[in-house]
Amino acid sequence: MTPRLEQPERHRAPALWLVLAATLATVLTAHFVGAFEAATVLVATLAVAAVSRAVGRGRRPEGIAVRALWVDLVILVGLAVALTVLLGTPGVD
Repeated sequence: MTPRLEQPERHRAPALWLVLAATLATVLTAHFVGAFEAATVLVATLAVAAVSRAVGRGRRPEGIAVRALWVDLVILVGLAVALTVLLGTPGVD
């Protein structure tokens, strides 16, 4: 019997691809609809990423889990809240 060569483990990081797709959707929304709606899509993306990071265990979801859990959550939620506050300010249409 000849020994099988081990294939290196691939990290596909589907969550990272979903964030990339949502970012592309944000750009397309900004181009075809408007900046306010695009920022709303970005806020939703940040919120979903924060929830998935909070639910994921250990280094999951790959591509979103970068630092310690609390650091990732503070950054993701903080950006979503800050962008939501900016969307609520007068003059943003």
